[in-house]
Amino acid sequence: MRKIGFAHCNDKIKEILPKSYQVESLRRKRKMFFTMINEFLSPKARICTKDADVFDADILSIFIQKIESFFPIYKLRPEHPQRVRKIYIEESLLFNRFFKVSSLEKFRYLSDKHVFWSRFKPKKEYKHPAAQLMAMIFNGKEIEMMMDLDMVFAQTVYKRIPREGDKKITLDYPYIHISQNGITTRLYPQWKRLDPSRLASRTKEISQSLDDLHTKPIDQCYLVYPKTQNFQKHIRIQHAKDAREIKLIPYSFTFCNRK
Repeated sequence: MRKIGFAHCNDKIKEILPKSYQVESLRRKRKMFFTMINEFLSPKARICTKDADVFDADILSIFIQKIESFFPIYKLRPEHPQRVRKIYIEESLLFNRFFKVSSLEKFRYLSDKHVFWSRFKPKKEYKHPAAQLMAMIFNGKEIEMMMDLDMVFAQTVYKRIPREGDKKITLDYPYIHISQNGITTRLYPQWKRLDPSRLASRTKEISQSLDDLHTKPIDQCYLVYPKTQNFQKHIRIQHAKDAREIKLIPYSFTFCNRK
């Protein structure tokens, strides 16, 4: 199982970034990382990918900078009473816990002095955008991040499918199903390297997909892999017993190169 994210190693941040054809520089790999991660976040929580200079910093620093933007400490002026606009009950424990373990002085300043529940773990879903970001890089005890790359890839493919007409799209991990005009198409995204000259290495998923065409309520099946220098065109594979076929599809991340 491939992972992406970051970890602490010898007091330094070790980044584990996705590698893809035509996305080579460290800057672009970070941009590709956040392009994919943004698909899990609400619009307000997303990292802006338009400014290339943002990606000069490591991914943890980019996360922290975005979280900081929701807590403008310079606006806290005790001499001027301020009206509480909204209380986030669910998020408050996460905020305080995250601030307490942070290395940033301004975050520790904001942290509460409570003794926290030892079994505290962030939830999967929060309303506040800062809490969404914190939950992604914080396990309740330490700040780190390791996400399943297959899951991230599937989410990216799912969110970038055009929504139009009567098209119905569902993410039934590890599959994506598209229903339109009475036809159901299954996409099976996998972050694996596909070499057209060595398809035998993908025999298991190819055979299973061909069988699923006969046993599952689907009409078409596409196996989706990252595009590589050797894999740039669709590959058709036909079932040995009839005319049904599956397609192996190269997925390009060149949109990460756009400014």
